[in-house]
Amino acid sequence: MDKYQFIKKQLSKTNKKNDENYVVSRIWHLINNVDVKMITQQYILRDLATKRYALADIYFPQFGIIVEIDEPYHQTEEMLLKDKIRQNDIVQALECEVFRVTVSDNIVEVNKQVDFIVSEIHKMIAKDGFVPWNLQEEYDPITYIRAGFIDADDHPVFKTISDCCNCFGAGYNGLQHSGARHKYQSEIDIKGLKFYPNGEWNNQLEADDEHFTEFNFDPAKNQAYLEKRLHKMRHELALFAHVKSELGGYEYVFKGWYRLDVEETQRIGKLLYNRVSKIMPTYFPKDGEAPTILAKAFDQEREIARFYDEGVLGVFQKKYPKYQIR
Repeated sequence: MDKYQFIKKQLSKTNKKNDENYVVSRIWHLINNVDVKMITQQYILRDLATKRYALADIYFPQFGIIVEIDEPYHQTEEMLLKDKIRQNDIVQALECEVFRVTVSDNIVEVNKQVDFIVSEIHKMIAKDGFVPWNLQEEYDPITYIRAGFIDADDHPVFKTISDCCNCFGAGYNGLQHSGARHKYQSEIDIKGLKFYPNGEWNNQLEADDEHFTEFNFDPAKNQAYLEKRLHKMRHELALFAHVKSELGGYEYVFKGWYRLDVEETQRIGKLLYNRVSKIMPTYFPKDGEAPTILAKAFDQEREIARFYDEGVLGVFQKKYPKYQIR
């Protein structure tokens, strides 16, 4: 997969919608920068309380920008989260900046709205701290290993579960299971889960990603797995959600660091996990040579990141001043 194939896919989604196709194409070509990532028809979370979702016409993840195209007699359809969309990659858009383009027969007026959005994006590209889109690096575990941490807010995505495990120093070439034990932290498992109906399993991830459950429809199998996890398996997970890929197939999105809620699990009869951090430290493989650690970040006494580069440390501190650096 390369950028050309990716962008062609985004533009092709609008082929049957003339107004939307015009606006999307004009925005992309006026930006004229392949370091910018543009996603069309992205599932977004509109409201945590009501769990309402919608398809954003355009989403720019590097800038947290959404563009809504208001066509005549058209309004963005919101929907409740249903089984048929639970397999999609859903982005929380609660803090995104929304720009609107109102389509009319006046092309000059439409172009003015588009030009304003493009100018705002160009300003953001020019700012310090802009990270160019690198399609290969964003799927590569070494990107996160060298950074020293992985952050759910960055929406990290991987093609295989072995790549997920390799962020934590596993060094796998392939893996046939849904996860593995953490090589460095004895209380953590690394897990890829499907949060849509999957045979006997019906796992559920809350809209805010703060909690999830594992549940098997078969009472005997559910209880057996529950007991095994409670008494014989690790209680903390690095969670990756199995979702539809932009170019077909499936991939894994990092959701965070979770801990099993033992008391509530026993009360409700299904495994319940609570997120303890959006950020986890990453690790070089044990058989490889790691750079010198300059500093570590802590959330109280929990290590969440390690730094090998002063620049990465500076960006992290600016984004997360609440965490202690030691």
